[in-house]
Amino acid sequence: SVAGGLGLQVGLSAVVGALKNAIVGSFELADALEQSKIAFTTMLGSGEKAGQMLNDLKSFADKTPFEFQDIQAAAKRLMAMGTAAEDVIPTLTAVGDAAAGLGLGKAGVDRITLALGQMSAKGKIGGDDLRQLAEAGIPALRYLADAAGVSTAEMSKMIEKGIIPAAEGVKVLTQSMSGDFGGLMAEQAKAVLDS
Repeated sequence: SVAGGLGLQVGLSAVVGALKNAIVGSFELADALEQSKIAFTTMLGSGEKAGQMLNDLKSFADKTPFEFQDIQAAAKRLMAMGTAAEDVIPTLTAVGDAAAGLGLGKAGVDRITLALGQMSAKGKIGGDDLRQLAEAGIPALRYLADAAGVSTAEMSKMIEKGIIPAAEGVKVLTQSMSGDFGGLMAEQAKAVLDS
């Protein structure tokens, strides 16, 4: 009976510990959501727009294998580096599909959004940013060369001269990623739900 009593006590301790972790976790999630709302309000200039952005990101995250908090972080990074609010979801869709298709997960989303964000912040496409994308498995140089109708060597020279504007370059990259990897994120999310 002593062993049974100890077992019951250990079991109750586990239940209480799990309940405590759930409560602490929900407070942390609420705090993180409030911090995100403040950040998006600052970036978008209104609480209403911030709320809509968070709702859009939540809907987006629900259809993907990625966590809502990770999607929020990627969106904030893109917007902080100059991506327009209306371009965030399409960009995240292309990035998420590419990361899913390449098996990169959250780290891939972070890596790709960082490279695209850096391009936007600089205002031009740079070789370092393209290398980051190539290391992630995205043939960014080929995408840009194909769109311009030139060889990759010619595109490299144009990039070295700093004459490829970021706005057009990022658009080409996201459209090309969508073409090669489109729909893979949804397939991966469906596979996770089916298993």
